[in-house]
Amino acid sequence: MPDKNGRPVVLSTRVLEDEFLQKLDDAGISVKQHDFIQVSHEFDKTTFREYLNNPDSQARIFTSKNAVFSLEKLLASETIEIQQKKNFTVGIRATEMLQELGVETNARAGNAISLAQIIARNKGVQSVDFFCGNKALDDLPEYLESKGIRVHKEIVYKTELVSQRLNTADVDAMIFLSPTAVYSFFKENNLNPKIPCFCIGATTSEAIHFRCNNPRIPSNEPNLESVIDKVIEHFGIQKFEDSKI
Repeated sequence: MPDKNGRPVVLSTRVLEDEFLQKLDDAGISVKQHDFIQVSHEFDKTTFREYLNNPDSQARIFTSKNAVFSLEKLLASETIEIQQKKNFTVGIRATEMLQELGVETNARAGNAISLAQIIARNKGVQSVDFFCGNKALDDLPEYLESKGIRVHKEIVYKTELVSQRLNTADVDAMIFLSPTAVYSFFKENNLNPKIPCFCIGATTSEAIHFRCNNPRIPSNEPNLESVIDKVIEHFGIQKFEDSKI
């Protein structure tokens, strides 16, 4: 339901940066927002350092920018020489952040399963260290282990659900940026089945599908900017179609 100024209302399950709020506002879209998850970059320095340069593995895996944030925090606290080995990432931002730390990525994918398939095709990779959060899905480790590749999961950040019941009666669309945010939102809320859900990737889309049959609109790239662009594109097309009626 449009707001009092006739603009569509989008509910984001994460508080957005000012630049994205401005971009949506410029496109004539009103935003409601709430952080449905809280991330804390807590980790065991000793084991993080140990598995970062694990001599028994051939590769490192980072599937989120939060894992790289924790690496940045570790490197700021002590001097560590990161040894050469293969590095695999999900998403453009995580890849760029690693590069800023002097760590080059051998391959990048848009989601965890696609990345796991790439890793499995790398000859010589028999064991990997997966740097992730406490709510990380098991799809990547399970796939790699099914291919005979050992996986060590090193928890380098923690995610907590921040569930809250909200009034969604006036909402025209949803933004979901992680599977965990999906779980947290639907723990206390329901949606009109016609409301489209914009999502950042395949795993987030799948999490939505498990909880409702609402239309899911994935971004072209697994990053927030691409999600915002998709929202603007959707309502721009809708506005054009409405004008023809």
